[in-house]
Parts: sequence; structure tokens; C-alpha cells
Amino acid sequence: MDPITRYFNLISQRPELFTPSQHVPLCLDEATVRAYAASTGRPVGVVYDNSPYYLVLADLCVKPDGQLYTYARVIYPHSDSNGVVVIPRRGERFGLLSIFRHPPRCESGGEFPRGYAEDLSPAENAAKELREEIGAHVAPRELVYLGDIQTDTGLSAGRVQVYLAPVEEAAVPQDNGEGIHGLFWLTQEELMARVSDGTITDGLTLSAFLRYLCHMELSREGAK
Repeated sequence: MDPITRYFNLISQRPELFTPSQHVPLCLDEATVRAYAASTGRPVGVVYDNSPYYLVLADLCVKPDGQLYTYARVIYPHSDSNGVVVIPRRGERFGLLSIFRHPPRCESGGEFPRGYAEDLSPAENAAKELREEIGAHVAPRELVYLGDIQTDTGLSAGRVQVYLAPVEEAAVPQDNGEGIHGLFWLTQEELMARVSDGTITDGLTLSAFLRYLCHMELSREGAK
């Protein structure tokens, strides 16, 4: 199936991804889309399929003067969640992964465990990621939901659920296949220092930690 046919099939399957807007209007006339692709040689439609994780779309958009242009975005198979991030806490310390990341081709300064959405509830998915990435066994009912985050609204519409997990025993499985090669534990003060000095830069980790801090502050306020 060609990218443009797949694109128009997706419009009927996931109409919420193509909500009309006067600010960034979409051209959803198939003949116009095909004519633009043919005349410019630019990819339009579903241009990359990395199922079951995500698709890359190149939408045809319309400027105020009527000029057409393409705008790429990433979409995920689940409308309500594209993954989870989990904050492991053991006593007063937080667990972070030592991991080599392929996209920037460098060592990350520390990240909370996370994973793409699967055919599980977000809490079940979070528990699964803990088992796979740090060898911790936590029941979904023991997880504390901290809220959602959107990692990059300029790139995707995906939402990530954030959980806090009480952890006792943990050790990174040797054959994890994800570039994970260590687990270290920091106090809140140590974690904040590494955020402040730029050691920890991962967006999901930073956002999840902020969710945690806000949750704790509101819990303290509610207890007064």
C-alpha cells in the first residue's frame, strides 16, 4: 500500500489525529495531496512505519496565503498512551539507569526506566518495564500514578503516564538488549544537583521528576 493510501486510511481510523484547525489547516483532498507529491517529489503520507511503536507522518498543510507545505510528526498506535516512565524509589533514594542511547550516540547522564505502550494497562506496562530494566518485581496496584506528560508537542501527540514505584531488590539484567549497563541510587538532593549541573538532561526523566516534586508538595499541603 502506498504512503498516501495508508494516510487516508488512517484518517478514517484515527480522526482525532486530524482535527480541523484554523491555525494549522490540513489539506485532506487526496487528489491535491497526490498532485503535490508528484510535482515536488516530497514524501507525503505515512512515510515511515516502525510498528508496533510509532509511525511518521508527513501532513500536507496550508499557509494563510494558500501555499502548501509538509509538516512531519510522529504518532503512536494507542490514542491515550504512547508509553510509561517509572520512578523507582528505595527508601529515600531514587533509581536511575546508566544507559547508552543510540539517537545521540552518547552515554546518558541517568534516566528513569521507561517503555513504549503495549497491549497492557499503563500500570501493567510500568510493572513490566521495572522487571525488564531493573529486575524489580512490583505489582501494578502498588504503583502511584503521578500524571501524564507530553514529551514534545512540536513532534508528536503522544502522552506518557508517570508512576512512582516502591522498590526493594533491583539489579539490571545482563542481557537486556537496550544499552542499559548499570543502576545507581541518588537522594533527592543528589538528583537535584545532577539536574542543576546538567548531568541529567533526559526530557522524560526531568518531566517525571517534576511531576513527583509537585505531587509531594501538594500532598504536604493537603496534610496541613
